[in-house]
Amino acid sequence: MSAIKRSLAAVLLCLAWPTVYAAQGSMTIVNDWGSGFEGQVTVTNDGSSTLSNWTAEFDMAISINNLWSAQIQSSSGNHFVIGPADWNADIAPGDSVTFGFTATPGNLSAVSVTVSGDGDTSSSSSGSSSSSSSSSSSSSGGTNAITVRARGTTGSESITLSVGGTDVQSWTLTTAMMDYTASTDLEGNVLVAFTNDNDGDADVQIDFVQVNGQVRQAEAQSENTGAWGNNQCGGGTNSEWLHCNGHINFGPVFGIDPGPTGFFVGNITTGGQVRSDFMQFWDQITPENEGKWGSVEGTRDQYNWSGLDAAYNFARQNGIPFKQHTFVWGNQSPGWINGLSPSEQAAEIEEWIRDYCARYPDTKMIDVVNEATPGHAPAGYAQSAFGNDWIIRSFQLARQYCPNAILILNDYNVLSWNTQEFIDMARPAVEAGVVDALGLQAHGLEDWSLNDIRSKLDAVAALGLPIYISEYDVNHADDQRQLQIMQEQFPMFFSHPSVAGITLWGYVVGGTWVPNSGLIRSDGSHRPAMTWLMNFLER
Repeated sequence: MSAIKRSLAAVLLCLAWPTVYAAQGSMTIVNDWGSGFEGQVTVTNDGSSTLSNWTAEFDMAISINNLWSAQIQSSSGNHFVIGPADWNADIAPGDSVTFGFTATPGNLSAVSVTVSGDGDTSSSSSGSSSSSSSSSSSSSGGTNAITVRARGTTGSESITLSVGGTDVQSWTLTTAMMDYTASTDLEGNVLVAFTNDNDGDADVQIDFVQVNGQVRQAEAQSENTGAWGNNQCGGGTNSEWLHCNGHINFGPVFGIDPGPTGFFVGNITTGGQVRSDFMQFWDQITPENEGKWGSVEGTRDQYNWSGLDAAYNFARQNGIPFKQHTFVWGNQSPGWINGLSPSEQAAEIEEWIRDYCARYPDTKMIDVVNEATPGHAPAGYAQSAFGNDWIIRSFQLARQYCPNAILILNDYNVLSWNTQEFIDMARPAVEAGVVDALGLQAHGLEDWSLNDIRSKLDAVAALGLPIYISEYDVNHADDQRQLQIMQEQFPMFFSHPSVAGITLWGYVVGGTWVPNSGLIRSDGSHRPAMTWLMNFLER
């Protein structure tokens, strides 16, 4: 492994330009799975003056399901006008902004995009099949100059980010890092590239963008996946910057939280407790049973919060996301709820959600409705309370009382037997706009082909929402077979562009829901699959 380059790259914000406007846009079809597709639009400022408040317009017979790094300003029929997010409204000369979307149906070709903005003379460009970006150094200065520097310390390396001469953030580089370079574009954005192999190509690129005098992480690009996204790897703290097989995790930069969770690989409590070794391996926590309604309110109006308190406080103390499992489920719900009148059932469901959210306001994610696919474990008491729209109503209540949480619709056998049934069940709530993400339990996949699992994952991804692999395990007593399955399946989940996090369902041999899925033996030794997983995650 080569030594980390100790270099200094000063990023200077350009202050004045001759006023010449020109802009163009291009669309790329990034991925097409037949029933839907992922598109990408790049808006480029070819002029010599900043383009402000840009819009990108195009005509396409589609329904946009999800949009990132931009927002829809208007749509009428097949005509869409897309405007900037709050952080990318200005495009400096020679720079570009890229936004993406998923839409239905699929099997469509890219279309022409017309770009306009304040003071701009509009131009358009036809759809294309690829896009690229570049960076160069700027030559003028200012008081808000951004500096990235690398430095060595005893036994470690670090990168420090400074703004206006004041250090605002440092990251420790793990031993997996090799070479580092920093460059800038004309707007004062910082491009940092890392190389951890010998082919000379950057495995990861990170952009830091100055927005209204503050610095935020904008995008990360992985050579492994070729996909752009934010905070694609968990495992770090605010003082660390971890490299995980082409993914990057950032702590907050200059006081701005880069996202609600980042990509994580988490786990659950063990026997109702948080093990002392949890933080050695995992960066997100879910209570296995302590958060289920029947565990908390076994007797009407008598709460037992102790198990939830312990897991929630552990998450807060260690700066990792806490996921609540679960609000509304046909199993492990309090028995007394079934004997009430519909109006009483409705009041009790709302009271349970309200009281939970008041006690745990920093909950990052919630399995609001669990296993509602017909034939699984839909909550009959909720249907009695709210009628056929009980799923939507449950999510509306969760949004009312937990407005900052990611609200998840979670179910099992979605990646094996019941893919279409889950999609049919989920679609009305997704289209109602009440669901933030989909949770896919991942038990029982040991004998399924990787291509089959991937195709089912893609089918669910076509709904246009982020996906959490919520209950993953490999139930095999044979060490080598468990290892082989883990090596095949986990990277596929980890690198899929729609997967936002993975929670394994237990890790201690003899203490997991299924008998042979444990990864750590009672003597503390690791099964081969655990050793491989920790190496893969560089933990």
